[in-house]
Amino acid sequence: MPHPIVSTLLAWYAHHGRDLPWRHTRDAYAVWLSEVILQQTRVSQGMDYWHRFMQQWPTVEALAAATEDEVLRQWQGLGYYSRARHLLTAARQVKERGAFPHTAEQLRQLKGVGPYTAAAVASFAFGQDVVAMDGNVLRVVSRLFDIDTPIDTAKGQHEIHQLAQQLLPTGRSADYNAALMDFGANMCAPTPRCNRCPLAAQCLANANGTAQQRPVKSKRSKPKEQHLLYIYMVWQGKYTALRRRPAGDIWQGLWEPLCIEEGKVGRGERR
Repeated sequence: MPHPIVSTLLAWYAHHGRDLPWRHTRDAYAVWLSEVILQQTRVSQGMDYWHRFMQQWPTVEALAAATEDEVLRQWQGLGYYSRARHLLTAARQVKERGAFPHTAEQLRQLKGVGPYTAAAVASFAFGQDVVAMDGNVLRVVSRLFDIDTPIDTAKGQHEIHQLAQQLLPTGRSADYNAALMDFGANMCAPTPRCNRCPLAAQCLANANGTAQQRPVKSKRSKPKEQHLLYIYMVWQGKYTALRRRPAGDIWQGLWEPLCIEEGKVGRGERR
């Protein structure tokens, strides 16, 4: 029998879980694509991108045959463009292999696939009994067990992973992972709804009055600002001076106007 926390969680999910298209398939490509798109992206924003990618490249083989420029163009607006490049590289790796790997360990061999994405695909597409730990899962478990170890440390993530893995009901990893994610997104959100939570009586953070302080995060340094000055140049009304950003930053490979950055002037290229 599942742990009482899990039984309550799955019952809540049966009535309140999000109806997402990639949850209606075991196609590893569709599942993997959704996970890559939703990294650092809200579901409401990522949904349209997922549909467009699936329409243009319905299989991993079709995506593998695309050019980098085609993929980057379709990715436009999502940001973190390294994800798009890794997506294309991984698609070509899968094509060379002949199929998607079936386990989290093997999936991590694909370009850009980290622990969370590997576990999510292994669980949702192949039914492997592994926990997929995203930010929602970290938050829910840290509150349920009132964990004060920072979740952005290896120790904190290991502690939470061990607890979440112990609760996982054999053979139901997909429902369990989806339930934890949706519960964290809708009920145990950054501002928790403890007065409406079906797990309130079993939550240690709620009992100890620390729900607002969980999860704990380490202090981070202030992000460094970067200032760019762009000069838009057009010749004869037909040619625009552009350059392709070199390797070394998150925008590498993207086209941009003449740029003055940190005292250095980029050289334009006609396109």
